[in-house]
Amino acid sequence: MSESKIGNFEAIALVLTVMVNHVVLNLPKSIIASTSSGSIVNVIFISLVALLIVFIISKLLERFPSLDILDISEFLGGKWLKNITGILFLAYFLFTVSIILRSFCEGLKIIFFPRSTVAIIIILFLLTIVITNKLGFNAIIRSNLFMMPIFLFTIFFIFFANIGNFTLERCLPLLGNGIYTTLFSGLSNLFAFSGICYLYFIPPYLKDIKSQKRVGFISIGLSAICLLISVATLLFIAPSVITTEEVFPLYLASRNIQFGRFFQRLDAVFLLIWIISLTAYLSISFFFATKVFQKMLNFKYTKWYTALFTLFIFTVSILPENMYQIIFIENTVYQYIVLSLVFVLSLALLVFANIKYIILEKRKGVVSIDKASI
Repeated sequence: MSESKIGNFEAIALVLTVMVNHVVLNLPKSIIASTSSGSIVNVIFISLVALLIVFIISKLLERFPSLDILDISEFLGGKWLKNITGILFLAYFLFTVSIILRSFCEGLKIIFFPRSTVAIIIILFLLTIVITNKLGFNAIIRSNLFMMPIFLFTIFFIFFANIGNFTLERCLPLLGNGIYTTLFSGLSNLFAFSGICYLYFIPPYLKDIKSQKRVGFISIGLSAICLLISVATLLFIAPSVITTEEVFPLYLASRNIQFGRFFQRLDAVFLLIWIISLTAYLSISFFFATKVFQKMLNFKYTKWYTALFTLFIFTVSILPENMYQIIFIENTVYQYIVLSLVFVLSLALLVFANIKYIILEKRKGVVSIDKASI
């Protein structure tokens, strides 16, 4: 997986893309629904926890430069553990693409294409994802880097343009339903930082492996700011609306923006930008899914299983019957998958791999861990 190298800014934009797209969908709505007026405190708390986890991950990866989570799993338990880890992450990437794609397409159908079928919209996105992956990883990453400032601009613009509509008293009481709900049970909202998953896979792609910690801190730090701004925007505008509407709430916030008669309906422009952002996110996730599968079986050609994965994504994406099932999967099923795989299992693998490294170092002296030894 080291045939393509990316710079720091490209890696940061890659992780940020995950957060931006979840923010556009139902992530802020989910956080507000669970912590109410304590949402801002909750976001600040889980952001600090996420940064602490990034620090721990960076420290644990220092002994395994240029290796991803699959390489480290093979070092820890051999090929069987590598394959198990690969299967779990492959399922995670494909499941994520399927659900996020269906959720966004359902929103598009409700807003712009009420007479169209969701399947047609999904097929159009899948064709785009396949084409972008044919162009290669570097093309996806560079175009994503080019568009990232625009993606971020929409989130900040919606916040500042809506300041006049804010009711700041809606953040009171600051701890919402209490300390336990906001800080302890609210810790489950850590799934919002699912972009940390990609930190396990980008080390082989970095031009400067020493910048791995910097990439993690900057990307997750900026993600935390985007999440905080989005939650604040929705909380201060109309919490009663965002907890009942089915479409992505940030779009509803953008509909309140008007600058005279000339600048109206900016929400359509934002939606176009978010479509591009979603395509970049799905293309990146699809790429990592194919690379994980390729690395597990040592395949060189991707044509047949690219088609297989596309068919799988289409099948899973059309399984939910309505928007309520999609929201349940996003806010509940996806939440527990991220917490279990990204924050528990993966960290455990890194911890035990470091313990094994230290044991081998004590037995044999200095141990050199690289791809040639795996």
